[in-house]
Amino acid sequence: MARKKQLIIPVFIPFAGCPHRCIYCNQQKITSTSGLPAIEEVEEMVWRYLSTWKGSGRKELAFYGGTFTALPHVVQQGYLECARRLMERGAVDSVRISTRPDCVDKGTVESLCSYGVETVELGAQSMVDEVLRLIERGHSGADTIEAVKVLKAADMTVGIQIMPGLPGDTEDTVLETAQKVMALSPQLVRIYPALVIKDTPLERLFREGSYTPWPLEKMVRLCARLYRLFTAEGIRVIRMGLQPTEGLLRSLISGPFHPAFGGLVRKRAASMASTPSVPSVEYGK
Repeated sequence: MARKKQLIIPVFIPFAGCPHRCIYCNQQKITSTSGLPAIEEVEEMVWRYLSTWKGSGRKELAFYGGTFTALPHVVQQGYLECARRLMERGAVDSVRISTRPDCVDKGTVESLCSYGVETVELGAQSMVDEVLRLIERGHSGADTIEAVKVLKAADMTVGIQIMPGLPGDTEDTVLETAQKVMALSPQLVRIYPALVIKDTPLERLFREGSYTPWPLEKMVRLCARLYRLFTAEGIRVIRMGLQPTEGLLRSLISGPFHPAFGGLVRKRAASMASTPSVPSVEYGK
């Protein structure tokens, strides 16, 4: 039976809650937004989406672009109370948030569950500590492992975002990240190839010659391997490549960008004869 079309209503909170800025990141450039949306804006956005939606599947309110669980408690509570009112009125069925692995703990997850949050997406970026150090991410691969354990204990749907092609990455380190993510058995994965965005520390490294973005063909080939690995494990790859917004196109300096990157990857994956063999990794057993 075909899956009913689901509606995800995105609310962007660029940089909000982020404890510091990673060297590749400029959310305001990518999303063309700045500052936190008011509660009234969130509600208006939901009703605007619903006014044109013709599907019959579940409707989800999603907070993207920042570190939701690191927002001041009063701000989190305001958005979650808004979401709960919308659920009580039947406007949405659930809530999704994105956050960092080191901003997840049992108490936080219990609070999220009480407000109807069902899905948490973790910005892991890499599971290789040296890569995480080079991008000044501020957390380790072990933090991602622990965050997933806490979320799964609460029966949350877990998504993990990875970013191949970062400083320090090789095909081997990206495949190491993939195998460690697979060992965690998330339900969802996003793959965002590393890009050089204007006004980021990574742009400076690029212009100094200290960082070389991966060619598009190499990135498509590797992401096709990742796609096959994840899907073979029953992990849904829900996004590959950044959405080609006006803000992104204005601020993109260099890197393996294509407006139909996901389509290129799926086409390459379909042409592969077999899934590459990658050793399994298990945690907590």
